[in-house]
Amino acid sequence: MARLGKSYDKLKGQAEGISRKLGNEGFVSKAPVEVVDAEKAKLAELEGQLTAMTAQMEELKAL
Repeated sequence: MARLGKSYDKLKGQAEGISRKLGNEGFVSKAPVEVVDAEKAKLAELEGQLTAMTAQMEELKAL
């Protein structure tokens, strides 16, 4: 459970960083479209992993 918690916190921090970057109008307007799309894809992947980890932690708590 502790290991999952650490991994969750790390992924959440990465997702928050990418969200801030994508929320920065200067970055979005100046960066190439490919870079912005790549960041959006990374964010979507991280959010999927966070959802899966949340489900795993809930299952462990239920045991």
